[in-house]
Amino acid sequence: MKLIFKQYLASLKERQELDAVLPDLLSSMGMNVFISPTRGVKEYGVDIAAVGQLKDQEEKIYLFSVKSGNLTRETWNGNADQALRPSLDEIQDSFILSRIPPEHRSKKIVICLCFGGDINSGIRQEVSGYEKRNTTEDVSFEEWNGDKLSEYIQNFLLKEELLPSSSQARLRKSLALLEEPNSASNHFFKLIDEILAETPNADSVASSITRVNVCLWILFSWCRESENLEAAYLSAERALLSAWDSVKNDYTGKNKPSKSFLSILDTYHQITDCYVDSCLIPNVNLKYGLSHAVNSPCAIDVNLKLFDVLGRLAVKGHWVLDSLERSYLESPPTNGNSEDQEALIQRLNLVKNTIKLLVKNNPLLLSPYKDSQAIEIALAITLLASDSQADEFVRSWLVEVVESCIFAFESNGMYPVVHNTYEQLLEHRHKDKKDSGYKNKATQASILYPVLAVFSSLYEVESISQKLEEFATEHLSHSTLQYWYPNEFSEEVMYSNSDTHGSATTRFPMNKDLIIKHIVEECVNSDAFRRMSAVIQDKAPLVLTACRIYRYPVPFHYIEDWLKICE
Repeated sequence: MKLIFKQYLASLKERQELDAVLPDLLSSMGMNVFISPTRGVKEYGVDIAAVGQLKDQEEKIYLFSVKSGNLTRETWNGNADQALRPSLDEIQDSFILSRIPPEHRSKKIVICLCFGGDINSGIRQEVSGYEKRNTTEDVSFEEWNGDKLSEYIQNFLLKEELLPSSSQARLRKSLALLEEPNSASNHFFKLIDEILAETPNADSVASSITRVNVCLWILFSWCRESENLEAAYLSAERALLSAWDSVKNDYTGKNKPSKSFLSILDTYHQITDCYVDSCLIPNVNLKYGLSHAVNSPCAIDVNLKLFDVLGRLAVKGHWVLDSLERSYLESPPTNGNSEDQEALIQRLNLVKNTIKLLVKNNPLLLSPYKDSQAIEIALAITLLASDSQADEFVRSWLVEVVESCIFAFESNGMYPVVHNTYEQLLEHRHKDKKDSGYKNKATQASILYPVLAVFSSLYEVESISQKLEEFATEHLSHSTLQYWYPNEFSEEVMYSNSDTHGSATTRFPMNKDLIIKHIVEECVNSDAFRRMSAVIQDKAPLVLTACRIYRYPVPFHYIEDWLKICE
């Protein structure tokens, strides 16, 4: 395990990665962290500062200057941005004199050279000489390299009684099976469940979530190095939802469990950002780029993966939109947007444009094969609904999808069916689709056509609304047109998917004059959504994340204001 941790640490970047792990590690070692990494704040060479004692030593102040990877001549005292030696000089010249809290000024100081790898042999004597020259009675130096950090992580963050041998085996199996992402992530899911299984109090919840976060970082670092992020992406989603399920009753935004959850949320965002930026955005400009990247001769494979990617992009966009909306509430713009708000706007526009290009350049996204692909369509359109400039694109997409579904049904092609697995869809392709008995069974229920009807009505695509109503009357009289809403049991099991939940409305009206009124009434009557912890604590995209993973329809509550305007 120590070798795994060392490789993980060596792969971490300096900012928001290695320096994000250290505060949790130091807290687990019993230290009091009084300075944590903060963007845009000058701390005179110190990235992290803590006070405490190691082993049987007296209580001391530990000042950490953090660098990534191996310590080379360039990162020691070269042209690299923020080389280590100038930071150490700043600590001695400025920080120690002016930044140490008064209650700690009598304590001895340890300046820690912290890096995830090792010191290159070529500069060993220079580093040792610097430490010897600058060591005094009150100031000493320690090197926290990859070996020391990995040992501390194993002994304090993941000690045997907190991460038993069975869980360590799960982690090793996850790392060994990265080329088989489903197998790797399944082992990691079991690891998450084992770590979070027993959390009797707030401190144990915080500790457990921190351990999951460290394991997730290890998995991510190995996935990133192997250029295969799938296992990390799937594991990040599940870890986030499981962490919320553990912390939701103790969440205040400021206590230890809350901070642990926010830390794993940050890890989730870094993993999903990396996935979107490296796997999707570079390929969406190319006609059939992502379709070809699926690397399968079977259209079913391509179709399933494209809709999966669409859902991932849409959920990422909802998280960015949520961050922007909360930023506006906390800091209303006076003389224009802040720098952070501008960055969020640019990120949101990039995600939305990526969705448009994804659909434009991959025509299979006009032809859903599964009825449940209504979830991805709804995720994307509820995001694009926040942008009036996307209205024409959405209208065009709706027209194409509706006409494709109707044509496929009437011509006995690959029309949307209730089946979900690849094997079932492959069998469906080879079935006699003219057989009315089979056809009725394969389309015995639907959320897809209600979703298309709702958005066609909201976007005022009259011709398509009419076509859908006529199609439903003529061809879907056997089908249960329905939709799903959270109920009073959803809060308990939504984030773990430990049981079925929610309520379905049947006899869904397909008439454009009745449909919006029906949806508004259901949203008003289905008040359980507003009482869900994720919604109350301003983490509403958690519900969308759960919908994507566990295959529940997107609650129309997310567009309730728009529905009431159109009623």
